[in-house]
Amino acid sequence: MLNSLREATERLHRELEKENLANKITDHSISLEEYKLLMLQNHVAYSVVEDQLFKILDIYSPSKTQLIEEDLKSLNLEPVTCGHIRFEIFNKAEAMGAAYVILGSAMGGFIIGREMKNCEALKDLPGQQFYSEDREGVKNWNNFTKSLKNASFTEEEVQMAQQKAVETFQIFSIAYKTEVPVY
Repeated sequence: MLNSLREATERLHRELEKENLANKITDHSISLEEYKLLMLQNHVAYSVVEDQLFKILDIYSPSKTQLIEEDLKSLNLEPVTCGHIRFEIFNKAEAMGAAYVILGSAMGGFIIGREMKNCEALKDLPGQQFYSEDREGVKNWNNFTKSLKNASFTEEEVQMAQQKAVETFQIFSIAYKTEVPVY
């Protein structure tokens, strides 16, 4: 299952990395306003996916949405949602595909968290929860991948998981193209 999810989403993952503002953190060129926009866009994507994911799986705590909301509060921003984004998870196989994307983001979040202190525009921010050097997200990812390796899935379940992982990446792509007001 793990390899099939990786193969099914590899191209989308690369494209998504190019089209979101997190790249500006890794190259240290992000402005505070861009960071705020990125966090609002992250909230849109994670809240849509996690709202559905938690109906099927109880896989980790705190949720990425909760962490983002803590960061938004520290930035004096209100969370936003986008009613135009439709996403549903109907079974455990689909939930595993969505969780693959959500939990897999912990690796990138850890790396981005390390780079934030090198960004001039972000150096005075209070400690951030979502992009942080906390290893809890990485531990959740490792536990998840271990559970995928130890479980057996039918070919139909693998295909459902792959499709939902692809749809999850598409939700992020939509969110990163969404203009949200930064007040």
